[in-house]
Amino acid sequence: MARQASRIDFARETLAFIAYRQGDYKLALREFRTAYRMNGFQDYLPFIADCERGLGNPKKAVELALSDEGKALHGSPKVEMFLVYAGALGDLEMWDKAIDVVHAVGRSQGLPGEYRMRAVQAEQYFLEEAGRNKEAEQLNDLLDRLEDQYADEDIDEDSDDVVVDHDLEDITDDSEVMETLGIDPSEAQYAPELEPEESEEPEESEDAEEPEDDEAAEESDVAESDATEESEESDEPAESEESADDAPAEAESEETEE
Repeated sequence: MARQASRIDFARETLAFIAYRQGDYKLALREFRTAYRMNGFQDYLPFIADCERGLGNPKKAVELALSDEGKALHGSPKVEMFLVYAGALGDLEMWDKAIDVVHAVGRSQGLPGEYRMRAVQAEQYFLEEAGRNKEAEQLNDLLDRLEDQYADEDIDEDSDDVVVDHDLEDITDDSEVMETLGIDPSEAQYAPELEPEESEEPEESEDAEEPEDDEAAEESDVAESDATEESEESDEPAESEESADDAPAEAESEETEE
Protein backbone atom coordinates (compact mmCIF):
# COMPACT_ATOMS: atom_id res chain seq x y z
CA MET A 1 0.00 0.00 0.00
CA ALA A 2 2.86 2.38 0.86
CA ARG A 3 4.55 1.64 -2.47
CA GLN A 4 1.31 2.39 -4.29
CA ALA A 5 0.94 5.72 -2.45
CA SER A 6 4.53 6.57 -3.34
CA ARG A 7 3.83 5.95 -7.02
CA ILE A 8 0.69 8.08 -6.87
CA ASP A 9 2.34 11.13 -5.31
CA PHE A 10 5.25 10.79 -7.74
CA ALA A 11 2.75 10.87 -10.61
CA ARG A 12 1.08 13.98 -9.17
CA GLU A 13 4.49 15.64 -8.74
CA THR A 14 5.42 14.85 -12.34
CA LEU A 15 2.16 16.28 -13.64
CA ALA A 16 2.63 19.36 -11.46
CA PHE A 17 6.08 20.13 -12.88
CA ILE A 18 4.93 19.56 -16.46
CA ALA A 19 1.99 21.93 -15.98
CA TYR A 20 4.23 24.46 -14.21
CA ARG A 21 6.75 24.54 -17.05
CA GLN A 22 3.91 24.90 -19.57
CA GLY A 23 2.47 27.86 -17.66
CA ASP A 24 -0.71 26.04 -16.62
CA TYR A 25 -0.52 27.40 -13.09
CA LYS A 26 -4.02 26.37 -12.08
CA LEU A 27 -3.36 22.70 -12.79
CA ALA A 28 0.16 22.91 -11.38
CA LEU A 29 -1.08 24.48 -8.15
CA ARG A 30 -3.69 21.77 -7.68
CA GLU A 31 -1.21 18.96 -8.29
CA PHE A 32 1.52 20.48 -6.09
CA ARG A 33 -0.98 20.86 -3.25
CA THR A 34 -2.18 17.30 -3.68
CA ALA A 35 1.36 15.93 -3.68
CA TYR A 36 2.21 18.07 -0.64
CA ARG A 37 -0.75 16.69 1.29
CA MET A 38 0.33 13.17 0.40
CA ASN A 39 4.03 13.34 1.28
CA GLY A 40 4.64 16.65 3.09
CA PHE A 41 7.61 17.46 0.83
CA GLN A 42 8.31 21.12 1.64
CA ASP A 43 10.44 21.70 -1.45
CA TYR A 44 7.13 22.14 -3.31
CA LEU A 45 6.40 25.34 -1.41
CA PRO A 46 8.36 27.77 -3.64
CA PHE A 47 6.57 26.36 -6.68
CA ILE A 48 3.19 26.61 -4.95
CA ALA A 49 3.95 30.24 -4.12
CA ASP A 50 5.03 30.94 -7.70
CA CYS A 51 1.83 29.34 -9.01
CA GLU A 52 -0.12 31.75 -6.82
CA ARG A 53 1.79 34.58 -8.47
CA GLY A 54 1.01 33.17 -11.89
CA LEU A 55 -2.68 33.12 -11.01
CA GLY A 56 -2.57 36.76 -9.93
CA ASN A 57 -2.44 36.14 -6.17
CA PRO A 58 0.89 37.69 -5.07
CA LYS A 59 -0.41 38.31 -1.55
CA LYS A 60 -0.90 34.56 -1.07
CA ALA A 61 2.65 34.00 -2.30
CA VAL A 62 3.97 36.50 0.27
CA GLU A 63 1.95 34.88 3.03
CA LEU A 64 3.35 31.46 2.14
CA ALA A 65 6.92 32.80 2.01
CA LEU A 66 6.52 34.35 5.46
CA SER A 67 4.90 31.26 6.97
CA ASP A 68 6.80 29.07 9.41
CA GLU A 69 7.09 26.40 6.72
CA GLY A 70 8.49 28.88 4.22
CA LYS A 71 11.11 30.15 6.65
CA ALA A 72 12.13 26.59 7.55
CA LEU A 73 13.32 25.87 4.01
CA HIS A 74 17.02 25.42 3.36
CA GLY A 75 19.31 24.93 0.39
CA SER A 76 18.07 25.61 -3.13
CA PRO A 77 14.35 25.64 -2.16
CA LYS A 78 15.17 28.46 0.25
CA VAL A 79 16.79 30.49 -2.53
CA GLU A 80 13.84 29.78 -4.82
CA MET A 81 11.48 31.03 -2.12
CA PHE A 82 13.54 34.22 -1.74
CA LEU A 83 13.23 34.89 -5.46
CA VAL A 84 9.50 34.12 -5.54
CA TYR A 85 8.98 36.32 -2.48
CA ALA A 86 10.81 39.20 -4.16
CA GLY A 87 8.81 38.67 -7.34
CA ALA A 88 5.54 38.78 -5.38
CA LEU A 89 6.62 42.03 -3.73
CA GLY A 90 7.34 43.38 -7.20
CA ASP A 91 3.88 42.28 -8.36
CA LEU A 92 2.51 44.37 -5.51
CA GLU A 93 4.75 47.27 -6.60
CA MET A 94 6.64 47.16 -3.31
CA TRP A 95 9.82 47.82 -5.27
CA ASP A 96 12.11 48.88 -2.44
CA LYS A 97 11.34 45.74 -0.45
CA ALA A 98 11.83 43.56 -3.50
CA ILE A 99 15.19 45.21 -4.22
CA ASP A 100 16.34 44.63 -0.63
CA VAL A 101 15.54 40.92 -0.89
CA VAL A 102 17.30 40.16 -4.17
CA HIS A 103 20.25 42.42 -3.32
CA ALA A 104 20.88 40.46 -0.12
CA VAL A 105 20.40 37.10 -1.87
CA GLY A 106 22.73 38.04 -4.73
CA ARG A 107 25.52 38.89 -2.27
CA SER A 108 25.07 35.85 -0.03
CA GLN A 109 28.16 33.77 0.64
CA GLY A 110 28.28 30.30 -0.84
CA LEU A 111 25.51 31.00 -3.33
CA PRO A 112 25.98 29.18 -6.67
CA GLY A 113 26.62 31.43 -9.63
CA GLU A 114 23.35 30.52 -11.36
CA TYR A 115 21.31 31.77 -8.43
CA ARG A 116 23.49 34.85 -8.07
CA MET A 117 22.87 35.66 -11.73
CA ARG A 118 19.10 35.35 -11.32
CA ALA A 119 19.15 37.53 -8.20
CA VAL A 120 21.12 40.29 -9.94
CA GLN A 121 18.84 40.08 -12.99
CA ALA A 122 15.84 40.53 -10.72
CA GLU A 123 17.53 43.39 -8.87
CA GLN A 124 18.21 45.26 -12.11
CA TYR A 125 14.62 44.76 -13.24
CA PHE A 126 13.19 46.00 -9.94
CA LEU A 127 15.49 49.04 -9.99
CA GLU A 128 14.27 49.94 -13.47
CA GLU A 129 10.64 49.53 -12.44
CA ALA A 130 11.27 51.72 -9.40
CA GLY A 131 12.71 54.45 -11.63
CA ARG A 132 16.23 54.01 -10.27
CA ASN A 133 17.77 53.67 -13.71
CA LYS A 134 21.25 54.88 -12.80
CA GLU A 135 21.60 52.16 -10.15
CA ALA A 136 20.27 49.60 -12.62
CA GLU A 137 22.91 50.55 -15.19
CA GLN A 138 25.66 50.08 -12.63
CA LEU A 139 24.82 46.37 -12.53
CA ASN A 140 25.46 45.86 -16.26
CA ASP A 141 29.11 44.82 -15.93
CA LEU A 142 28.43 42.39 -13.08
CA LEU A 143 25.45 40.94 -14.89
CA ASP A 144 27.40 40.50 -18.12
CA ARG A 145 30.09 38.51 -16.31
CA LEU A 146 27.55 36.32 -14.53
CA GLU A 147 25.54 35.65 -17.68
CA ASP A 148 28.67 34.76 -19.67
CA GLN A 149 29.65 32.27 -17.02
CA TYR A 150 26.37 30.78 -15.86
CA ALA A 151 23.63 31.47 -18.41
CA ASP A 152 23.90 28.03 -20.03
CA GLU A 153 24.41 26.03 -16.84
CA ASP A 154 21.62 24.09 -15.19
CA ILE A 155 21.03 24.52 -11.50
CA ASP A 156 21.47 21.34 -9.49
CA GLU A 157 18.32 21.52 -7.38
CA ASP A 158 19.28 18.33 -5.51
CA SER A 159 22.57 19.71 -4.28
CA ASP A 160 22.98 20.27 -0.55
CA ASP A 161 25.91 22.64 -1.09
CA VAL A 162 23.75 25.76 -1.46
CA VAL A 163 24.48 28.14 1.40
CA VAL A 164 22.40 31.22 2.12
CA ASP A 165 23.46 33.26 5.11
CA HIS A 166 20.22 35.23 5.38
CA ASP A 167 16.76 34.48 6.67
CA LEU A 168 13.68 36.23 5.37
CA GLU A 169 13.27 38.23 8.57
CA ASP A 170 16.88 39.45 8.25
CA ILE A 171 16.49 40.64 4.67
CA THR A 172 13.62 43.03 5.15
CA ASP A 173 11.18 44.17 7.81
CA ASP A 174 8.61 41.41 7.49
CA SER A 175 6.35 42.94 10.10
CA GLU A 176 5.99 46.02 7.92
CA VAL A 177 5.27 43.89 4.85
CA MET A 178 2.63 41.86 6.69
CA GLU A 179 1.05 44.99 8.14
CA THR A 180 0.93 46.62 4.71
CA LEU A 181 -0.71 43.55 3.18
CA GLY A 182 -3.00 42.89 6.14
CA ILE A 183 -1.40 39.55 7.02
CA ASP A 184 -1.79 38.44 10.63
CA PRO A 185 1.63 37.11 11.80
CA SER A 186 -0.09 34.62 14.11
CA GLU A 187 -1.88 33.12 11.11
CA ALA A 188 1.16 33.00 8.82
CA GLN A 189 1.18 29.24 8.70
CA TYR A 190 0.79 27.36 5.48
CA ALA A 191 -1.76 24.63 4.98
CA PRO A 192 -2.77 23.46 1.52
CA GLU A 193 -6.34 24.23 0.61
CA LEU A 194 -8.58 21.24 0.31
CA GLU A 195 -10.13 20.81 -3.10
CA PRO A 196 -13.93 20.93 -2.96
CA GLU A 197 -15.47 17.66 -3.99
CA GLU A 198 -17.95 18.04 -6.79
CA SER A 199 -21.25 16.48 -5.80
CA GLU A 200 -23.06 15.03 -8.73
CA GLU A 201 -26.78 14.74 -8.12
CA PRO A 202 -28.42 12.03 -10.21
CA GLU A 203 -30.62 13.50 -12.88
CA GLU A 204 -34.21 12.38 -12.81
CA SER A 205 -35.28 10.81 -16.05
CA GLU A 206 -38.54 11.59 -17.80
CA ASP A 207 -39.73 8.07 -17.05
CA ALA A 208 -39.22 8.71 -13.35
CA GLU A 209 -41.29 11.88 -13.53
CA GLU A 210 -44.27 10.20 -15.23
CA PRO A 211 -45.39 8.21 -12.15
CA GLU A 212 -45.39 11.46 -10.19
CA ASP A 213 -47.72 12.98 -12.80
CA ASP A 214 -50.01 9.93 -12.60
CA GLU A 215 -50.08 10.16 -8.82
CA ALA A 216 -50.89 13.85 -9.04
CA ALA A 217 -53.71 13.11 -11.49
CA GLU A 218 -55.11 10.42 -9.19
CA GLU A 219 -54.97 12.78 -6.22
CA SER A 220 -56.76 15.43 -8.29
CA ASP A 221 -59.50 12.95 -9.26
CA VAL A 222 -59.96 11.91 -5.63
CA ALA A 223 -60.19 15.54 -4.56
CA GLU A 224 -62.82 16.28 -7.22
CA SER A 225 -64.80 13.19 -6.20
CA ASP A 226 -64.76 14.24 -2.54
CA ALA A 227 -65.82 17.75 -3.49
CA THR A 228 -68.77 16.36 -5.53
CA GLU A 229 -69.92 14.16 -2.66
CA GLU A 230 -69.73 17.06 -0.22
CA SER A 231 -71.74 19.20 -2.63
CA GLU A 232 -74.46 16.55 -2.95
CA GLU A 233 -74.61 16.11 0.82
CA SER A 234 -74.96 19.85 1.32
CA ASP A 235 -77.86 19.97 -1.20
CA GLU A 236 -79.93 17.24 0.54
CA PRO A 237 -80.84 19.27 3.67
CA ALA A 238 -81.97 22.13 1.47
CA GLU A 239 -84.34 19.87 -0.49
CA SER A 240 -85.68 18.43 2.78
CA GLU A 241 -86.39 21.90 4.13
CA GLU A 242 -88.22 22.85 0.94
CA SER A 243 -90.42 19.73 1.26
CA ALA A 244 -91.20 20.62 4.85
CA ASP A 245 -92.23 24.14 3.83
CA ASP A 246 -94.55 22.83 1.13
CA ALA A 247 -96.41 20.42 3.46
CA PRO A 248 -98.45 23.03 5.46
CA ALA A 249 -99.44 24.77 2.25
CA GLU A 250 -100.89 21.56 0.82
CA ALA A 251 -102.79 20.90 4.06
CA GLU A 252 -104.40 24.36 3.99
CA SER A 253 -105.45 23.82 0.38
CA GLU A 254 -107.24 20.58 1.26
CA GLU A 255 -109.15 22.25 4.14
CA THR A 256 -110.36 25.02 1.84
CA GLU A 257 -111.74 22.57 -0.68
CA GLU A 258 -113.70 20.80 2.02
